[in-house]
Formats: sequence, C-alpha cells, structure tokens
Amino acid sequence: MIETGVLEARGDAVLEAICTKACRQVLGKASLLSVLYGETQYVIAAHGFAIGAYRRRNSLSGHALYADDDLFVVPDLCADKRFAENPWVNGEVGRFRYYAASLIRPHGRLPVGVISVLDDKPRPSISSAERNAMLAAAVEAAARIVQISHDRNTAPVPTPPGDS
Repeated sequence: MIETGVLEARGDAVLEAICTKACRQVLGKASLLSVLYGETQYVIAAHGFAIGAYRRRNSLSGHALYADDDLFVVPDLCADKRFAENPWVNGEVGRFRYYAASLIRPHGRLPVGVISVLDDKPRPSISSAERNAMLAAAVEAAARIVQISHDRNTAPVPTPPGDS
C-alpha cells in the first residue's frame, strides 16, 4: 500500500471530486476515501468530513476492508451490534446511522482503502443506482491512485545546482 503513494495523495483535488460525486449520487451527508495502515485510518479525501488521521479502532471502514464483497452496506448502524457503541454512531463524536463503502483496488488487486458514504438517517437498503455509483467511485479512485503512483515513480529527479 505504501508503494502506491496513496498516503501522499492527501487532499488531492481529483479524489476530493470523486468523494463529492459519490456523496451526491448516494444522497449522503458525508463521503470519505480512507486508507487503513497500522492502528490508523487516514482520510485522504472527503466531502463533508475532515481529512486527517483517526484511530482505527473506531473505524467503520476497517469492517468494509475485510468484508466478503466489494460493497459493504450497513443500513442502520445503531441496529448493528458491531457499531451501536461506536463514537461515530452513538453521538460521542458523530451521529451517523447509514454507511456504504466500496473497496478501492488499483489494478484489480488487493484493496488499498475504501470510499464510503455516510448519512445521519438509516435506510432500508441501497438502491441499484446507489450501488453502481459506489462501485464506479471505487474504480475512479483506483484509477487516480494508479495515476498518482505512476507520476510519483516517473517524476524526474532534480539535478543539484552545480552538477549539470
């Protein structure tokens, strides 16, 4: 994951736009692109949420990363015992009720993170259009991460002054 340069993509305008688009298409209150590394969840792009580092133990995205499907949906976080006491759900930090996340797989390989949409109201499920939007957002994010990695690996090395 470190080799992709994804942690260096914090605040990337293209990734931010992908988050904004996903949030609007899924009608959420917030959307974030998260990378989990060690004991930390890094939010490197977001809409309606602050980018930065958060404790992994409170992460909703950690569950999505290890799900059996590329799309992980929790229609009502309060009704799910895995999340009911989470500070992002119980009001200690936030009051999110709905969570949908899609795995980001550069080159179709192992996931490097997730793009997720959260809302403050529970929902009965996810619609086909919302499902497609989430999966498409993950593909777009993966393509951008590949591009960032490529640009990082092919950037010319500056010549120190006097060495030309």
